[in-house]
Amino acid sequence: MKALLLEDVRKISIKDHPEPTEKDDHVICKVNAVGICGSDLHYYSEGGIGTTCVGKGFVPGHEFSAILLEAIPEMNLEEGEHIAVDPAKPCFECKWCKKGYENLCPYVEFIGAPPFNGAMAQYVSIKKHQIHKIPNHFTPQTVVLLETLGVALHAVDLSKTKFHQEICILGSGPVGLCILKILKNMGTKSIHVVDPIQYRVQHALNNGADKGFGSVDEFIEYNNGSGVDLVFEATNSPHGLNLSIQASNIGGNIIVVGIPDGDGYQFKASEARRRGISIKFSRRMGEVYERTISMVEKGLVSLDDLATHTYSLNDGEQAFLNNLDYKDNVLKSIIFPNT
Repeated sequence: MKALLLEDVRKISIKDHPEPTEKDDHVICKVNAVGICGSDLHYYSEGGIGTTCVGKGFVPGHEFSAILLEAIPEMNLEEGEHIAVDPAKPCFECKWCKKGYENLCPYVEFIGAPPFNGAMAQYVSIKKHQIHKIPNHFTPQTVVLLETLGVALHAVDLSKTKFHQEICILGSGPVGLCILKILKNMGTKSIHVVDPIQYRVQHALNNGADKGFGSVDEFIEYNNGSGVDLVFEATNSPHGLNLSIQASNIGGNIIVVGIPDGDGYQFKASEARRRGISIKFSRRMGEVYERTISMVEKGLVSLDDLATHTYSLNDGEQAFLNNLDYKDNVLKSIIFPNT
């Protein structure tokens, strides 16, 4: 089969790759569509995230939809059916899983995170319990974005958002926009979005943000020198946490969702301490996948506007480069490996 391989930092090849083999409780599926996530961009541009390093010939991709090549009667799934896939396979046995922290499982096998190859290939092997049945009308693009929505939903869950709070979202990429969509659906009182890229600010306004700004300084000036009670940090900037602190009120809360370039933040500890700010980091998503499907099925959240660009597998490297350079008003790029 053909696959997209990360060979080195900023070096991609499209090559023949061994097809996945049958394993107990796994099925082989044909990849329909796969999205480029921020973590994929870090793997490509930096060679890893923290201690997770990409080896030569690694296949990325964890946001994907697939087509069953065989029926799964016990799940009421037929051959040829379009499915969604939760990329995480936690152990369910460690003390952290038993405490409900499956997304933090130290033993997780995560499709598309080293050392486990991902879905930027024509076929992939999936454990049955990672498969989710979806409504027939869901497009491949919608299914790809369910994982993005799940990351946003988990962050909102962690925040314990109150509808009367004033909120600021730093970063208007796919995750930040999904957070915005969820908060709007909750009836949240006031939501501001900050992003230095103008087309992304406009996209947030189109999705119901009350105000959009190009910088935190602009937001603070508009807000009469005051911050807000809750900030979602959804950028890739090493300055994102410091900017979130600046945007916070005394006693405020920050939920950190973004992954910073270089795996580090620079911030003034004294400012956070003197304001008594609480900072919580959010990783991937909890057990929320079925909720994301339900939200989209009921029309509570629409994801179609986030899928802005599509590519063939052969054009995969151009897709990565366009995302890194924010070309052509890109939000989410989706690769179709079998076209």
